[in-house]
Amino acid sequence: MPPLAAALLLCCTQPRLPAPAQPDGPDTLAQRATATFRFHNYPDVVARVRYIIDWGGFTADTTAEMRLGDTATISHAWSDTGAFTVRCRVQDQDARLSDWSPLKTVVVTNGPPNTPDTPRGPDTLAVDSAGEFQTRATDPEADLIQYVFDWGNGDSSTSARHASGDTARVLYSWPGAGEYSVRVKARDEAGHESGWSAAHHVVITGKRTD
Repeated sequence: MPPLAAALLLCCTQPRLPAPAQPDGPDTLAQRATATFRFHNYPDVVARVRYIIDWGGFTADTTAEMRLGDTATISHAWSDTGAFTVRCRVQDQDARLSDWSPLKTVVVTNGPPNTPDTPRGPDTLAVDSAGEFQTRATDPEADLIQYVFDWGNGDSSTSARHASGDTARVLYSWPGAGEYSVRVKARDEAGHESGWSAAHHVVITGKRTD
């Protein structure tokens, strides 16, 4: 038999690699959060293989060689939101490929920031005297955060953007005497808003103290 024909016959008679099991990992995940996924193939032949992982969204990974039947554990994070389908296949040392595994769907979401801390600041101020008020919040996806302060008199202020967990500082003065409740909420880059914080109460006296 000619060598080429023999090689083709050998290729066609070699057992096909079994398709891996469905990838194992979380069903939902926060945007940019890292999660661990496991890829497994039940062996019916002795071989060393690489796992080829398709994460959806035009991203893929290939593992180092391991024994067919060993579990590959890989961490992955998505920078976008949406539903992504994860699948894998194996390739042996002879470049033979298995079929793709069943699909694993992962829904990546972007949630709102956590409710900010109660604003910190002076308890008493004179009319038209500026006081500094501080707060902080964290975002599950580490998005930049803006803070919206409600000054209790129908007026509000929006801060510059801050990194998740950083302290925001805002100055404000009241034009009239009275007692006011200051509260704040956080807004992330995607426009998602937290709930309102607990209130900090400020008494504004009728004249300056300076």
